[in-house]
Amino acid sequence: MGLLSSLFGRKTRTLSDLKLDDLNRERITLQQEQRKLDTEADRLHTDEIQMKSEYGEAQTPTQKKIVARKIQNTRLRARAVDAKSSHCHKLMQTVNNFILIKDNMEFFDRMGVATMLTDMDMGEMEVFINEATIEGTLQQEKLATMLQQVSEGAETIIQGTSDEGLDELMAELDGEGGGTVTESGGGLQDVMKDLDAAIAKGEQAARKAQTPATPEPAEPSPPAAEPDQEN
Repeated sequence: MGLLSSLFGRKTRTLSDLKLDDLNRERITLQQEQRKLDTEADRLHTDEIQMKSEYGEAQTPTQKKIVARKIQNTRLRARAVDAKSSHCHKLMQTVNNFILIKDNMEFFDRMGVATMLTDMDMGEMEVFINEATIEGTLQQEKLATMLQQVSEGAETIIQGTSDEGLDELMAELDGEGGGTVTESGGGLQDVMKDLDAAIAKGEQAARKAQTPATPEPAEPSPPAAEPDQEN
């Protein structure tokens, strides 16, 4: 059944089994969970910035390794939070789509597919909803058209990826921010290598700024003319 089974269990088999009040309560719960995950992600990002500063101030290889392990653990936790956030986002999108369908059954009735929607297996419906979702928004007309084609004997539309277009959007946002985001390796050596490289680059720039410019050597003056000797 997909995402809906993790929300309402396998007893929910058709759209008519879903109550609008239950969907709205689930949406509120997911919104609260998403806010918690966003707060946790921000905190972990702040912690890593602080630990990078501690790494730069470490005096011995042992101290550096201790801080690097903390950074490595923080990055692992950040990836776990990101995975939970992605799953929560997909659940919320699914709930919002079903709420939209329930609120607009009159439209689907006019399109002649309301009965198909209410009787269709929820797992199969998720496939159609994902295919009809463009840039995070369910296109009701596209969904209705696909269902009409199925009712007329056309081939079932293959499920599309839920993150379609996400890479292009992130590239656009990165370009607007004037910077790029890079992902470092997950190993301890990779973390320490990245931090050491950043520190060395900063120290080199500082030395260059503090070193006075060497003056150009002056050209030698021409020899003075010898006085005329009297005979």
